[in-house]
Amino acid sequence: MTNTPIQLLSYTDMRDLPEPEWLVQGLIQKQSTAVMFGRSNAFKSFIAIDIGLSVDTGQDWHGHTVSTGGVLFVATEGANGVGRLRIPGWYDHHRIDEGDRRAFLYPKEIRLDVTDDITALINAMNIRGYFGLVVIDIFGGSMAGSEIEDKTARAWVHGVQRILRETGASILTVAHTGWADDSRARMHTHFWGSFDTRLKVEGDKEAMTATLTVERHKDADSTGSWGFRMVQAGDSLVPEMDASVKAGASRKATLSPGNRAALIALDEALQEHGVRREGPDWPGCQVVQIDQWRKRFYLHSIGDSPEAKKKAFQRAQSKLRDTGHAQYFDDHAWLCHG
Repeated sequence: MTNTPIQLLSYTDMRDLPEPEWLVQGLIQKQSTAVMFGRSNAFKSFIAIDIGLSVDTGQDWHGHTVSTGGVLFVATEGANGVGRLRIPGWYDHHRIDEGDRRAFLYPKEIRLDVTDDITALINAMNIRGYFGLVVIDIFGGSMAGSEIEDKTARAWVHGVQRILRETGASILTVAHTGWADDSRARMHTHFWGSFDTRLKVEGDKEAMTATLTVERHKDADSTGSWGFRMVQAGDSLVPEMDASVKAGASRKATLSPGNRAALIALDEALQEHGVRREGPDWPGCQVVQIDQWRKRFYLHSIGDSPEAKKKAFQRAQSKLRDTGHAQYFDDHAWLCHG
C-alpha cells in the first residue's frame, strides 16, 4: 500500500495560510479546542448549553455573530436531565420552533482516550451530517484513565484532534477547577496546554449570577468578559446577559507557592489513591496516605535537594493544617472543602 506523501509548506505557503475563522465571534474558533473551567455550581453547564444552542439555531450569542452548524452534546453526567430539561428549557425560553430544534445528544459514556470510542463517535456524527460544535460535559468523565496521568492525557488529546480532523467540528470541554487552585482546570499539564482557548467561569449560586472570561486564545486577542444572570426556564436555567455582573477577584488561596504546590499535590494524590475510612475520627470524604501526598509534592519540587524537599513538605503540611486547608490523622490526610 502506497502512502500519500506529506506536503511540506514553503515559506510562501506558510505566509498565505488563512486567518482562523470564528465559530462564535471572539469566543470559539472553527475547528479548534476550547476548555471552559470553573468551580462546582458555577453554572458552567448552562453557559455551555447557551453557546451550543446559539450555534445550533444561528442566533447571535449575546450580540456576537455565530456560524451555524450542527451541535452534539456529550453529557458524561446527568444526560437524562440535559436532554429532557436543560436543552428543551433553552429552546422554549428562546421560542425556537420545533422544526428548528436540531441539537443531538450522545446517550452513553465515552472514553476519548480509547480508539474504538473515538471511531464510534465519528461514525455517529458522519451519519448525521456536518457538526460545527461538540460539547463535552464533564471532562473528568470522558476518559478511561486518570485525568492526571500523562499516558491518558496524550491519548485523549490525540483522540480529540482526530475528531477535529475527521469531522471539522470544534470541541468545547467543560471542566472543574481543583480545590487547591481555581486559576486552572484540574487536569494533567498536557491536557491544559493542548487547548486553543481557555474560558473561565465564576459563579455565585446564591445571587444566581455568573461571569465568563477569555483566559487565553492561542491565535487571537485574548480579551472578553461577560456577566450573566440565571433565569428560570421551565425546570431549567438560562443565562441572560447582565452588564452589572462583573468578574470578581481570583479566589485562589493566599498561600505561598510552596504551600500551594503542596495543596495541589494533595488534591492529585486523593484523585489517584484516595480511599474512605469508617469511624468517628474520619471525615465523610476520601483520605490518602501522607506518604502518597509527599511523593506527589516531591514531583512539584524538581531540582531541589532531597533534604530541601523534606523540609518544605513538613512546613507546608503544618501550614495547611493551621490555615484550615487540610487535615490529617493516623498517617492519612484530606482536603477541608469550604
